[in-house]
Amino acid sequence: MRSVLLFGGTGFIGNRLIPHLASEGWRVTSLKRDEQGWDGKSRGAWESNLEGIDAVINLAGAPVTMPWTQRNRQLITDSRVDSTKAIAAAIADRSVRPPVWLNASAVGYYGNRGDEVLREASDPGTGFLAEVCVAWENALFQPELEGVRRVALRTGIVVGPGGGALEPLAKLARIGLGGAAGSGRQWMPWIHIEDHVRMVSFVLNHSIDGPVNAVGPSPATNSDFAAHLRRAVGVPIGLPAPAFGLELVGKLGGPDPHIMLDSTRAVPTVAVRAGFQFKFNDLSAALKDALRAE
Repeated sequence: MRSVLLFGGTGFIGNRLIPHLASEGWRVTSLKRDEQGWDGKSRGAWESNLEGIDAVINLAGAPVTMPWTQRNRQLITDSRVDSTKAIAAAIADRSVRPPVWLNASAVGYYGNRGDEVLREASDPGTGFLAEVCVAWENALFQPELEGVRRVALRTGIVVGPGGGALEPLAKLARIGLGGAAGSGRQWMPWIHIEDHVRMVSFVLNHSIDGPVNAVGPSPATNSDFAAHLRRAVGVPIGLPAPAFGLELVGKLGGPDPHIMLDSTRAVPTVAVRAGFQFKFNDLSAALKDALRAE
């Protein structure tokens, strides 16, 4: 039986990934914070879990939806970069290293790029999220780790039942606040949770390395996403959220407006070329399935 060591497995993605990998015959060890000395930044007793492991997956990172105060910006950055550096250092010291390491990243790597189609070979963008993702991926790829295949999963908006980014959006849509954000023309790369965990498994089992856009094949504009979501919850209209309103919410302690207003037209070139097939190609079907348990 193959074995995988998972960091950050208690969130929305991790809770779906663990049973999926187990169903495919993986023995999953999910290391929680403050367990065996794991604090997301320090070396310690947790490193013994790397002994004889076949794969490492790191999903650790503080939520980017918290207000972007200076303190929170540092927390968002450090929670990603420090955990990745600690894992890299632990792997480097092993005489027998895990053959593959998948590390979370995000489509925020590309920044706000309008209608530009963004593939894995595209240059990084500018802005806070892009800076975080570049530092995050540098912590993954820069260390010399001979024999370890490394993959950065640049994930978009993950939709699925029971949580994730869709849950608050669906609540707003149900009370008539499900209109477009800002101009509505900004691109939102999405992926169904089932396809996301399937893509993780696919990458583990194929000789892919480097960045992988963990997004669906058909990104939607914010306006289209909102319209599909309204139909999925059975509400015909929704009040829009003007940009200045989102900026005010951000100043009052809500999520930063860049999360909703930046445009990232990312597509999954690497996974598709390697033969990955999506179960959910259509946004309408994905949202209908994601909301089935509500």
